[in-house]
Amino acid sequence: MNPEARFRDLFEAHYPGVARYVLARGFRSADADDLIAATFEVAWRRLDRVPPGEGTLPWLLAVTRNLARNEARRATRERLFQQRLSGITAPADEGSAAGRAEWEVVRTALAQLRPCDRDLILLVAWDELSLNQAAQVLGLLPVTARSRLHRARRRLAALLDQSGNETSQAPARTRAHSARPKTEEETDA
Repeated sequence: MNPEARFRDLFEAHYPGVARYVLARGFRSADADDLIAATFEVAWRRLDRVPPGEGTLPWLLAVTRNLARNEARRATRERLFQQRLSGITAPADEGSAAGRAEWEVVRTALAQLRPCDRDLILLVAWDELSLNQAAQVLGLLPVTARSRLHRARRRLAALLDQSGNETSQAPARTRAHSARPKTEEETDA
């Protein structure tokens, strides 16, 4: 029997069993369809490994189970990643207005950095990678990563100082500007 005919027979015979398995585990609509399609895609790619006869359905269900577990792990990783990016995991004093404001200042400063600087800082500070690991992620030599991290931290500190000065000293600078001595041109006008 040629591979296409064998797969067609396999699909027609076992689609209902795979669909029952998927629906019984709470998958609905498009997610169920995707999981069933992925199962039969694996069966097509590994057609030579699919056991014949009574072993076919258990093999397909094992594939389905593994794919569902992989998808659940991927979804969990993605959800955690999105939480980290969106700032849901805020500082320890997130309940205070001051804590939220400080966190927003940090997020704003990070957003102003070049993407490569931001990535390097986040990999080391947020993801807790070593400098060598962060260099590997970014495709850099460790010595290059070290110098870039040093410069990126200086830029971030300058941005944080600037934003801190703007919020806390804005009225003082306005007063200082208006209280400065007038130049000769200003007094003549």
